[in-house]
Amino acid sequence: MKKVSIIIRTKNEERWILSCLEKIFNQSYSNLEVIIVDNYSNDKTIKKINKFPVKILKIKKFLPGQAINLGIKKSKGDIIVCLSAHCLPVDKNWLSNLIKPLRNKNIAGVYGRQQPMSYSSVLDKRDLITIFGLDKKIQSKDPFFH
Repeated sequence: MKKVSIIIRTKNEERWILSCLEKIFNQSYSNLEVIIVDNYSNDKTIKKINKFPVKILKIKKFLPGQAINLGIKKSKGDIIVCLSAHCLPVDKNWLSNLIKPLRNKNIAGVYGRQQPMSYSSVLDKRDLITIFGLDKKIQSKDPFFH
């Protein structure tokens, strides 16, 4: 079973981080580490994170790519998963389903569909359905990889 490193960027994510981490640590796939790259949150984000066995890295000047790269540099996993703190895995098989296609040596990366919340705006719902759709896709030479 390959080790998965989940990199999560945070800045004042107290509203979401507890639910996000609870869902991650309830996954059926258990060989994982979680690395939080925090942009000096000044709310209760860190207090909530400290309830979980995670590695916390601090970054002063926040650039999304730089934050992800720092998390990757400090990771020990064979597979890297980037997740936003406000994204909640839908079930306990999210991670195993996400990484399953990587068994095929011809697949370089995968991403999951983002589903709107019940209270998401009508425009956000429309955009997420338009961008991600409901069908599985195999992409090659497509600039969209989210």
